[in-house]
Amino acid sequence: MAREKKTERRRSRTRVPVASRAADIRKSQRAQEKKNRKPDRMSIVGMTVIVVFVLLMLVIIAVPLRNYYHGRSEIARLNESIAAKQDEKDALLEEIDKYKSEDYIKQEARRRFGVVEQGETAYRILDPNIQPDNQVTTNSKEQEDSRPWFEVLWDSVAQPPEEEAPAGESHHLPIEPAPEESGDVR
Repeated sequence: MAREKKTERRRSRTRVPVASRAADIRKSQRAQEKKNRKPDRMSIVGMTVIVVFVLLMLVIIAVPLRNYYHGRSEIARLNESIAAKQDEKDALLEEIDKYKSEDYIKQEARRRFGVVEQGETAYRILDPNIQPDNQVTTNSKEQEDSRPWFEVLWDSVAQPPEEEAPAGESHHLPIEPAPEESGDVR
């Protein structure tokens, strides 16, 4: 029995089972076929998967980029608005400083109210062409109109203005008469 075991061991060491030889041959043939085989054209399903993947990646990238550029443009617009408001603020501060000035107050009092300082003489220049009846200002003797304002407004629009200028005297520039067409054609 011991002898039989020794011989079995020797046989198993030197012999390769038949099933494993066939498997090795098949593996080597498959490897040769893969090397020699040209890649198949991609199927429609494969192309669709690739296109969907690319579109998905574009959408994933495009939305944040659009938000980023929109935010940047909004920031630029707001910075311009801030600069404009700052300029307006500076102009208003200068105007406030101008109104606080004593010289400006004196100048406006002279211009608006006709204030004259002590020792100065005020002169008023009158236009000789102004006639007292053509003045725009109202006389204190005239009566105030007691109608409501909308009636006064409607009457001023509805009624044509009255002509007060004499027929011979006109304040408009003269208009040259159009040249008369003669029957002579040369």
